[in-house]
Amino acid sequence: MIKKAYTEISMGQCHYRYKAGDGIPMVFLHQTPSSSLMYEELISQLPEYSCIAIDTPGFGMSDDISGNPSIEDYGKYVLEVLENLEIREFHLIGHHSGASIALSIENQRSDQVASLTLIGIFLATSEEKEIMKKQTGLDWSPREDGGHLINAWNLAGKILGAGDNLDLRQRETIDAIRAETSAKQMHHAIWDFSEINAFKKTNTPSLVMCSKDDVMFPFLDKVIDCRPEATIQIIQGKNLEPDLDAENIALHLMEFYRKI
Repeated sequence: MIKKAYTEISMGQCHYRYKAGDGIPMVFLHQTPSSSLMYEELISQLPEYSCIAIDTPGFGMSDDISGNPSIEDYGKYVLEVLENLEIREFHLIGHHSGASIALSIENQRSDQVASLTLIGIFLATSEEKEIMKKQTGLDWSPREDGGHLINAWNLAGKILGAGDNLDLRQRETIDAIRAETSAKQMHHAIWDFSEINAFKKTNTPSLVMCSKDDVMFPFLDKVIDCRPEATIQIIQGKNLEPDLDAENIALHLMEFYRKI
């Protein structure tokens, strides 16, 4: 059974979902503008494992943060949560911006990270990020005519990939509207962070997964340049792989853990 709880950290209250189990805990970090809800299906496919899915500060049911936090700051907040929960060693699983935060955590505390799983990691150069900035999708800032609600609905359905799965599309739309300001903060942090440099610094066993229709798939070939020994798996689900290909991801995770 997945339960919910809060813990007090330096930025305020941080919300997380958790399930009791055996072995080294698995820590899940969601993409922007989603929340820990995106991992419930995947966690249900891992009945034997202890799992913690954290709402990144500013997302889901966690408190907002002010200013312009860096990816390193987000990583420190996650580490505060884990310290409060007395979790000293853990498997890290991050999706999109959550993967960037996972890299930062590994760089800060590699001795605590048993393994690193990155789903749709943004291994772009600074030049490629400048191009991506200009192509970044819809704006769902509040508008008097309510047009931002349609933009958030289109973000969830057309860009993230919920499509005609209306329950998933509704959930992602609600998460996006809640995190409208926080998503801008996170994107700012992503532009200033080098996932390539961070990944090259890691020495933790690493699994990288991505769907061919994920917006991050064009950068997958850089995995070998950063970490030649990393395991790579192609999965399904556009930009919502943990929801839409949960069973397959769980199988890859369990196989990976058996090998390390």
